[in-house]
Amino acid sequence: MRKHGGIRHILARHVEGASHMAEGYTRATAGNIGVCLGTSGPAGTDMITALYSASADSIPILCITGQAPRARLHKEDFQAVDIEAIAKPVSKMAVTVREAALVPRVLQQAFHLMRSGRPGPVLVDLPFDVQVAEIEFDPDMYEPLPVYKPAASRMQIEKSCRNVNPGRTSGDCCRGRGN
Repeated sequence: MRKHGGIRHILARHVEGASHMAEGYTRATAGNIGVCLGTSGPAGTDMITALYSASADSIPILCITGQAPRARLHKEDFQAVDIEAIAKPVSKMAVTVREAALVPRVLQQAFHLMRSGRPGPVLVDLPFDVQVAEIEFDPDMYEPLPVYKPAASRMQIEKSCRNVNPGRTSGDCCRGRGN
């Protein structure tokens, strides 16, 4: 981040629009990761359409939501929506961080998962008391987790081509002559 001048904040007027802006930012240039911030309750649910779109199209975006304090979770409190449960089906990971000391690790894991395997969105939910807690963190000690990009072996590719186009050679299939 220091190398690129930090984080550029763009204020959106609506969280749903902001989450689609994050998706567009990721799509615009290879290597970009769009991040969207929203408050608790309805703001989190407004992100679901963009999470679904990003998941369907394998677009990595990070949605960070605020949440009611931990003591009010699962008590039908004002704006204490269980966004973790709502977002899980449309994201690679949806998690409510219940311990402030875990925030750096969860964000590290989020960036790893968004870009590893089939790319996709992640939602991190931060209760208010976790947001305002102080922790020790040395940014110079941070190391991103390696991105995992699976690759098919030649034998797997040939088998897939034979299954898709019986009677054709794998060379025909792989060169687009399987029709």
